Amino acid sequence: MRRKIVEQGHNTLTVSLPKKWCDNHNLKGGEEIDVSEKGNCLLVSKESFSGTGKVSVDITGLDRSTIMLLIQSLYTYGYDSIEIKTSDAKAKWHWGDKTISLASIINQSVSRLIGAELVNSSKGSYKIQVISGELRESFDVVLKRIFLLIHELFDTFLQRYRKKDIHIIPQIELQYMQLRRFMNYLLRMLDKFGHEDAAKTTFYFGMIKSFSRIVESLKNSSGPPDNPLIVTKHTCNLIEDVKEVFDIYYNLFYKYDVRKISDLLTKRDLFKRKVYYENRKVRRDDAYLLGSMTQVVDSIIDLSELKMAIEHKD
Repeated sequence: MRRKIVEQGHNTLTVSLPKKWCDNHNLKGGEEIDVSEKGNCLLVSKESFSGTGKVSVDITGLDRSTIMLLIQSLYTYGYDSIEIKTSDAKAKWHWGDKTISLASIINQSVSRLIGAELVNSSKGSYKIQVISGELRESFDVVLKRIFLLIHELFDTFLQRYRKKDIHIIPQIELQYMQLRRFMNYLLRMLDKFGHEDAAKTTFYFGMIKSFSRIVESLKNSSGPPDNPLIVTKHTCNLIEDVKEVFDIYYNLFYKYDVRKISDLLTKRDLFKRKVYYENRKVRRDDAYLLGSMTQVVDSIIDLSELKMAIEHKD
């Protein structure tokens, strides 16, 4: 619906609210409503929008992975103050097959959150506070940085297998942590403010989520140092193919050309053909890694589909 802006005085512009919407929400003259800026849109609501303010959660009985995902989700949703309560001192880490302290889990979680600090820690209680605001104009700069870091992660990942060097794995972990921080930051910005072009908010949210799946696959596929994967030269060449698929997407994102989508799909089809027809008898390590790389390729194709839709919209 369209509404006319009415000028009142020198510094005030007003817009009337639809009566039906006000009646549905039992709003009357003199009551307050919440007005939030989301990109080039203003959102009007009876209640405050997501993430402004405080939240309190009880993590008693949860494992390490669930705790870290919960804290991450509250941060990206937009909360500025997160209070954590628990009666536990430790939590199970299933991947590492051990029990570790909650303090170390929460500290590691906070290290993935730009602008957040652990401001209070006592028995059974922790408080995470976002102490620096988001610079909305930094979105494009951070996004470009994510692209470059993923490119570097692919290089490191490939080097780890070509050289059969497990000492590179900690470097992959560090690169993953850097990416996780930047991706969480952009998701938080999108949840709180939206993109400056509001119609593209969902596109960018899906894009960052796909990036997350890609870097998670690369990190997890690097293998634990105490039980390293060893793969053939042919598998390494296929990893190189996957890296080229990502590089094609990077180029078409900043300089869109539908013909580049065709190049990307061709690369995808050739990769899968090599996996399915040229690797009928492969060792366990190669099979595991190629399965992960197939998921990465599919995530990049999902990214391309999103890009096509946003570029060809009316």
